[in-house]
Amino acid sequence: MPIVLFIGLNRLAGLGWAVLGATVWSVKVAVDRHRRGEAVGKFLPILVGYLVVRGTIGILTDSEAVYFGIGIGTKACIGVALMVTSLVGRPFLGRVFHLALPVDRATRAHPAYLRMTSRLTVVWGAWLLATSVWDVWLFNQTSADGYVLIRALVGWPTGILLTLGAFWYADRALRAVPGFPGLMHLLEEQDERRRKG
Repeated sequence: MPIVLFIGLNRLAGLGWAVLGATVWSVKVAVDRHRRGEAVGKFLPILVGYLVVRGTIGILTDSEAVYFGIGIGTKACIGVALMVTSLVGRPFLGRVFHLALPVDRATRAHPAYLRMTSRLTVVWGAWLLATSVWDVWLFNQTSADGYVLIRALVGWPTGILLTLGAFWYADRALRAVPGFPGLMHLLEEQDERRRKG
């Protein structure tokens, strides 16, 4: 929906209204999740704050380069930061992987877990850097509407494929842990516990 709002409002009323519409919708989604009692975690409020600040800057400057440049620059910085966490031996995914997938402490203490999360953190960081370079190229080749649309049409499928590949690799890598039943088995158990209550 933010993409549809951005493109529609940009064509009808200009960049400022497009940025406002997309930002308001994104904030609304986060607030609705909170009102429904869904867990929002620590990162969603930070993301909402970032979107508001970026949107405000985009509206005040009325500059496509500034608005999109902030997003591209932020993504590149996150990519570098992820790779650094891995290089210093404290990969970001090593600290948060168990929040998304139910991996127990014994598995997290195994060297295979550290290797797996370290490699995936580097891949994630490299992916963010590579897509930042592609974003700069795409922005310079097309209009703001084209940039938003093409980026979404290419980004979502490739992101899903990358996520599936990462899941497959994590499952294979963790098989080195004695007694590890597999990520699918853990997810099924987690789902069963949620349904029971």
